[in-house]
Amino acid sequence: MKNSPLKTNQVSALTNKEILHTIQHTKLNVAQLTHFADLDKIPASTRRIKALNDFLGQDRAKASVEAGLSLPYSGYNIFAVGTAGLGKRTMIKRLLAQHAKTLPTPSDWVYVNNFHDARQPSALELEAGQAPKFQKAMHDMWGAILQQLERRFSADTYHKQIEMIRGQVSQLQQEALLELTQEGEALSLKLVSKNEEHIFVPVHDSSSEKAQPQEMSQSDIDALNPKDRMKIASNISYMDKKLQRLGSTLGGMEDVARDKVIDLNHDIAKQVVEPKVQNIYKRFENVEHLANYLKAYAKDIIEHVELILDREEEDFSPTTFNRVPARYQVNVITTHKANSGAPVIFEDFPTHYNLLGHVEQLTQMGTITTDFTLIRSGALHRANGGFLILEAEQMLEQAYAWQGLKRALKSGKLKLSSLEHMLTLTGSISIEPQSIPLTVKVILLAEPQIYYEILDYEPELGSVFKIRADFTDTLPRTEANEQAYMQLIADYVQRDKLRPFDRSALAALLTDSSRQAEDQKSLSLHASTLGDLIREAHHHALLQDANTVTAEHINMALQHRQYRLGYLRELYWQDLSRGTQLIETSGYRLGQINALSVIHYADVEFGLPSRLTASVYQGGGDILDIERSVELGGSLHAKGVLLMSSFLKAHFGRTQTLHFSAALAFEQSYGEVDGDSATVAELSALISAISQIPIDQSWAITGSMNQLGQVQPIGGVNAKIEGFFDACKLQGFSGSQGVIIPRQNMQHLMLRQEVIDAVNEDKFHIHAIDTIDQALEILMSRPVGTLDKDGQYSKDSIFAAVMEQLNYWQAVEDGEIEEPKKAKKKKPKDDKAKKEKVAETKVTKNKMISRKQKSKMKKK
Repeated sequence: MKNSPLKTNQVSALTNKEILHTIQHTKLNVAQLTHFADLDKIPASTRRIKALNDFLGQDRAKASVEAGLSLPYSGYNIFAVGTAGLGKRTMIKRLLAQHAKTLPTPSDWVYVNNFHDARQPSALELEAGQAPKFQKAMHDMWGAILQQLERRFSADTYHKQIEMIRGQVSQLQQEALLELTQEGEALSLKLVSKNEEHIFVPVHDSSSEKAQPQEMSQSDIDALNPKDRMKIASNISYMDKKLQRLGSTLGGMEDVARDKVIDLNHDIAKQVVEPKVQNIYKRFENVEHLANYLKAYAKDIIEHVELILDREEEDFSPTTFNRVPARYQVNVITTHKANSGAPVIFEDFPTHYNLLGHVEQLTQMGTITTDFTLIRSGALHRANGGFLILEAEQMLEQAYAWQGLKRALKSGKLKLSSLEHMLTLTGSISIEPQSIPLTVKVILLAEPQIYYEILDYEPELGSVFKIRADFTDTLPRTEANEQAYMQLIADYVQRDKLRPFDRSALAALLTDSSRQAEDQKSLSLHASTLGDLIREAHHHALLQDANTVTAEHINMALQHRQYRLGYLRELYWQDLSRGTQLIETSGYRLGQINALSVIHYADVEFGLPSRLTASVYQGGGDILDIERSVELGGSLHAKGVLLMSSFLKAHFGRTQTLHFSAALAFEQSYGEVDGDSATVAELSALISAISQIPIDQSWAITGSMNQLGQVQPIGGVNAKIEGFFDACKLQGFSGSQGVIIPRQNMQHLMLRQEVIDAVNEDKFHIHAIDTIDQALEILMSRPVGTLDKDGQYSKDSIFAAVMEQLNYWQAVEDGEIEEPKKAKKKKPKDDKAKKEKVAETKVTKNKMISRKQKSKMKKK
């Protein structure tokens, strides 16, 4: 490389008359560094401000939500999209609450037993507020029925009737048995009971009517002649058959008696149940299908009155949690206060069960059981007829929640299904409740990234959520919007019952809002950040026992927040103060520049200066991006390097090939680097390394650029400026330090007061540039140069030095110049001859370069 001696008497760009025009054109004054609030247009206190209860700055989102609410068709649900902290949920809940008041209150729903098929419970729809009353009426009726049945069935008249029925049967049985006994006696047979069985046995003929006939023993029978024995056997067989027929007759008499008792029981139960059921029906006669249910209800009690009174069967016994048997209970699924409007429900844990409801199961003695009383409602049940708000990200974290919600919305029905059956296909007991009609508007809340991810993977999203409400982050800072923003502040103050905020506090909040928006002409709409700051400032006012909150308390809250979140930043400044992190804010260096970057970590953002270096050497024209090579550089950063390469070729490679290679690196950078905001810094360092003109380390620079050398805006400009300001403050102000930014970023400047004061005192400087030429002139304190008619850059300019080095490399590449070899040591007398030879070589080289340049210009 052709080397030029590094000048030690460098002049700061701020005092260099050669670039005075550039300095004056790019320098920013104090008024351009922030947006100062007009105190004359700010009320004296929030006491005089009416609270805002509206969508501040969200007119588009409000119109979208209202469109979704007004369209009564399937699929017109709402997907609210906006960054976290905008207050989407609060604003939507307010709007829904206002709209819900104008809508009719939806019906109540209950589940009751299906006496025909217990596995399919029936759903009944009642007027709003009637479900608990119906449940209480039914349960009270059961208690009254049971009490009256017990009284009726324990009465003497009932027992007398039972005794009468049994006496009649018993008398008939005795008469039939007596007749059979007499018939047997006529055949010398006696009816006896042996081994719990009635049989006929032969007896001796009695000589006396009063004497009891004696049973014949087997020996007595054996002593008889065969004819008599055969006669006895025939008589016994005949009577046994008649005894069997009598047994059937007696059994029939028992059945008749039993039927008479059952009929009696049913008649009594009917007399008790039907009047009470009829009263319930008259009270709730408008309920569809209630008549059929009450009819089946009464029939079931009448038919099972004996089991009910015995209380031995589990189905007819009180349950663990209720004195009413499960089959006669009423399970309230949803209920609403009459004339309260439509419900607005927010479900903060949207699992499949919490959304769609589920059926619980009980384990008793190792047996799993369930019934309709264990049906539990979900958020969709409670929001039916109204509105349901859900966080999309939370719902997507829950298995099958999205599929269940989509199925319910598309079918228009709420059908309970067992998730265990869907996942495991187990054969555990379950029920299939009757589905309930679903009419609901669902509002999903999500950040833009989540919304677009769902859109990519869920093709049916547009058919289920046809309305997208986009929430913006910022609000144009007009006078009218400033007044509305102060109304929003007053809303927080009045709602949380805080101390009033005075004029200075309101101005400080407006300034901080623009600072959060990073735009002088905008206000941030991040409600959570604003609300936190208001409450924290109020707390500091309380600690000082101040009657009003002032700008001092706002600044105290901001300082405390910065301290709380400043751990990571403090670690960096410790490294900088100890010299571990290498940053220079004074002096001159070749191929070295202070670039600016922004660190994002959770809710923390701060700017840092970063040393960027460039090295050049003769080569094939490639620029090595070290960050990209080690996979620490992102695609946007790589794009910036390619744009820089294109700029160099367009400016200096029109007449010759660029025979040099370069390497760029962010020193002491161990994390990922992305973005193109360092493109101007990289090009400046590269040109410094080629031209051998040092860069003033008092400056830091940020900015993107295009192939034409036009500087483009970047993000995080305030954090970047303040980061380098803090570095200069740490190492000591010299009066010539400053930051160079794109001119388009002027509107984004909302710097903290300490930086503004330093600029006002000329301790720190901020310059806004349009082109790379302006940046180079400020950094190297030298004109960038202009082309003359011969295609040569003006003498002693930056680009002239670049072309001189490039021409030198071209000559070496063409073989017109050989790199000088190390000369051997000679005697002192030869020094003069050596100097003459070197001078002759330099003259020859310059002539060759000039001749080659002119030749190429002619070819062009």
